[in-house]
Amino acid sequence: MSSYPQQNKEISQHVPTIISPISSSWQRCKQLYKLDPSHIPSVERLSKPEIKEDKERFDEMLVDSIPLLNNLRHTALDSGYCILVTNAQGVVIDRYIDSDVSRELSTECLQHGSVWSESLVGTNGVGTCLETQKSLTVFAEEHFGHPLKHLTCSAAPLIAPDGSIFGVLDVSSFARGNKEVQGFALNLVCETANKIEALLFRKQYDQHYLVALSSSAISNDLDTTCYVAINSSGIILAATTPSLTMMGVRKREEVIGQSFEHLFGISLDSVSSARGASIPASSTHHQAPLWVARVVSPAVERLFSAKRAPSRLKPTDANSPIMNIAGPDQTLIQQAAICLRTVNRSINILLQGETGTGKEVWAQAIHESSDRKNKPFVTLNCASIPESLIESELFGYSSGTFTGGLKGGKMGKILASDGGTIFLDEIGDMPLALQARLLRVIAENEITPLGQIEPIKVNLHVICATHRNLKELVKNGEFREDLYYRISGVNIKLPALRNRMDQSDIIDRILKKLCDDEGIESPYTVSKRALARLESYRWPGNIRQLKNVLQFAICMCDGKEIDLGDLPEEVMSSAPSSNENTTAPNNHVLSVDPALSADESLEKEHIMKILEENRWIVTRAAKAMNVSRSTLHRKLKKYDLLLAEDE
Repeated sequence: MSSYPQQNKEISQHVPTIISPISSSWQRCKQLYKLDPSHIPSVERLSKPEIKEDKERFDEMLVDSIPLLNNLRHTALDSGYCILVTNAQGVVIDRYIDSDVSRELSTECLQHGSVWSESLVGTNGVGTCLETQKSLTVFAEEHFGHPLKHLTCSAAPLIAPDGSIFGVLDVSSFARGNKEVQGFALNLVCETANKIEALLFRKQYDQHYLVALSSSAISNDLDTTCYVAINSSGIILAATTPSLTMMGVRKREEVIGQSFEHLFGISLDSVSSARGASIPASSTHHQAPLWVARVVSPAVERLFSAKRAPSRLKPTDANSPIMNIAGPDQTLIQQAAICLRTVNRSINILLQGETGTGKEVWAQAIHESSDRKNKPFVTLNCASIPESLIESELFGYSSGTFTGGLKGGKMGKILASDGGTIFLDEIGDMPLALQARLLRVIAENEITPLGQIEPIKVNLHVICATHRNLKELVKNGEFREDLYYRISGVNIKLPALRNRMDQSDIIDRILKKLCDDEGIESPYTVSKRALARLESYRWPGNIRQLKNVLQFAICMCDGKEIDLGDLPEEVMSSAPSSNENTTAPNNHVLSVDPALSADESLEKEHIMKILEENRWIVTRAAKAMNVSRSTLHRKLKKYDLLLAEDE
């Protein structure tokens, strides 16, 4: 262990009971965690593989925040601070050691993978910040454990766009002087954390109406960290933490779901007409001066511009099935227009998008908008059929080809779609050997069923879909490059539900269809606060998940208006991140295993479904869930699921 610098005798001997957050932390350490300040265990440290997943997620989230962190590093270099970035469990994911003092600190315990949970090491900057969910400084004697009393730690929570805490930003050094001089360090981490939150917020809600708030006229909306996101109906979807202070409220729930006009006393139209200039407003919760300015972006322009189809469309095209499912979303209208101009040509179409974005519905609409609409629309999911059966399903076989096969043989999917459309879902999971055969069929417009010699001519139109990155698969040798270019004559990318600007329209359409399917005459509506919650949720399962949530809400609803209490826990708890797709069940059901909670039962059911769709191959299932194999293996062990050998 390195020798500590001699601490200044002026270090104040703080009495924990005087400072409320510290006092509360000491009480938790004694009464809840049963810690002994003289026998605090050494700081635990995770291995590099254990923190790899969080490291990758943090790097992706904070890539745009690098300049902000570099500014903090520059200041910390002059002051001798070590900078730590931790996850929500207090595990150090990143650290910056640019000075000699910080390097000496790093040789002790402020290392990658070190765990600073309050329950393990007692009162400390990171752990107590996570417990209180507030920024604070823990100075010298305020640390519960004796091994930490030579340190000063100032920490601020890192807050995601949905208001959840995903980590902590901390600066630590050797304690000198008194706590008051650490005010600069605390202000520094708070300012940086607020800027990071604002950056993530703007990125998350860049396709919604954004308003910047300030206590004076705003000259540049990038100078503020106070933002509010609003939907096309004028309802507040989300707000940054500094904006809550600006509005005079403590919790997001006080403003989310509220009307912007009611809350600020001005209309969105008046903010829009100001063309980015700030205008005075008022707050129902706060009497201090308040100015608002619209954050102008191309996405916002599209959202609040007239909802019209692109020019050069025929009048009949506006009412085509493909235009109907595109709705008012300008991006999808453009994609639909492309499909309409190519659908009756010999051009194959590739649909790409996350699981649940409606690729099959989109393919069906393309077919119904074409001259082939009175011919068959045939589907095949390449990921749900065992590899040994895909070939016979796709190409068919003649009589006597297989022992136990159908007596007269079987017509394959391709031949069954003759004159119509064949939809190959999850084309990225098609075995390489079959990719070569499919390529020949598409190139030559003829097929040879198994066991047959003479080829059969087919009038073929192919629509493929995948949630995987085919270009990456081509690069890795898992997908044929020549087939990729054959099937992607038109490449349509369907946006994730969380990025769509017409969520309220989608909700209305789904509710209407659910009511029609159930024979319910009067359709259900959604309250403003429930709609705001639905629109701020991350939707890892996209439209498919939304449909299941609305089905559940209809069952729970006593009247005809769905409110917050009717929504399932998965939506009400917290919005999952883009990488947390493992907890996105397709159906909301009650737990049937008494050893598991309702959420755990849902997660187990979802994992089993994905495994079945990927033939119980861990690698493929992990890719489908957008998680690492190690994460999936931990889940499998947790739920005692037996697997076939990985391929």
